[in-house]
Amino acid sequence: MEANKKVSIVIPVYKAADTITRCVESLENNTYKNLQIILVEDCSGDQTIGVCRKLADMYDNVLCVENDQNHGVSYTRNHGLDYAEGTYLMFVDSDDYVVEDYVETMVTAVSDTEDEK
Repeated sequence: MEANKKVSIVIPVYKAADTITRCVESLENNTYKNLQIILVEDCSGDQTIGVCRKLADMYDNVLCVENDQNHGVSYTRNHGLDYAEGTYLMFVDSDDYVVEDYVETMVTAVSDTEDEK
């Protein structure tokens, strides 16, 4: 497994003030550390954007992006791709949280597949 390859994780965020912190913290606590977490806030109209900004201030690898208007989840995911810098790309929903080896397991699976070629 190549631990030096960055993984960009795009998270579309809409009315997730109560769940986004747990989501981001579960990714921050992962065993795989070379992560870029992209929060794309889709004009929730509540305190969600403030929570996203706070998370971006708290963690150097978290980016908070705001849509110009509410566009829905598909547009929001695609908008996050514009900011992705990683070799690998993952999507997580804002109300999800992951186990501590989630990213490492995925990177290992992809690396093993690449090694077979």
